[in-house]
Amino acid sequence: MRPADAATLAGGALAGASMPLAVAGHYSIAVRLLMLAYLCDVLDGWLARRYGGSTSEGLMLDRALDRVSQVLAPLTLYTAWVSARLTPLESVLLALYAGGIVAVAFWRLVHRIVWRLTHFAGLPLFVHAGVMLSSYIADSPVNPLILLALLAASAAPIPYVRRLSKSSSTPSPGVAPRAAAVLVLALLPYRNPVVILLGKLVLISLLLYAAVGALPPLLGVTPGPRSGESGRSTSHQLG
Repeated sequence: MRPADAATLAGGALAGASMPLAVAGHYSIAVRLLMLAYLCDVLDGWLARRYGGSTSEGLMLDRALDRVSQVLAPLTLYTAWVSARLTPLESVLLALYAGGIVAVAFWRLVHRIVWRLTHFAGLPLFVHAGVMLSSYIADSPVNPLILLALLAASAAPIPYVRRLSKSSSTPSPGVAPRAAAVLVLALLPYRNPVVILLGKLVLISLLLYAAVGALPPLLGVTPGPRSGESGRSTSHQLG
């Protein structure tokens, strides 16, 4: 088995394991397992580049398991955590969102939504995962109407910016910073006031991106292509 595929499978296993734990009410453990799954997601691209690039089978495996780690697992966790706080109407709206995001996620998988180095084609799925998980960390449920708006942005062919700079001297974050970030999130003491504030800042940042991230491509403000973009890292988070 290729090292990148092993990392992908490990991430999928961690995301899958988080779901029954979330249903059983072990939310913090479930979040930590998901963060470790995202660590595997970061590492698989690095392993693919280091050991000969990605295969078509590896890319499909990665994209398929992304639906578990970026949609099914965070949705299970979020629904289990927030269900007791919802009114009957909000429960119906959340059910609509859940059905819609699962359908959109797998439609995008089958139809292989075209992506570009300059932008995502539609709001990427990892934003949904980030909103749901940061909502838990911030102890601040998101209005289901906002979730439905995010769903609409992922279903529509709206270009979402990937990076604004046209200079190759400002590359995207490397493996080490991204790996460190998810590892820190896996180890933080949840329900700590500082961590709750951090969760709120992340949540606000993601919602701002969802609200205005389509403006630069629509206005013609696009970055130049990055040199050296290869391997699984350019496709595994596009959803």
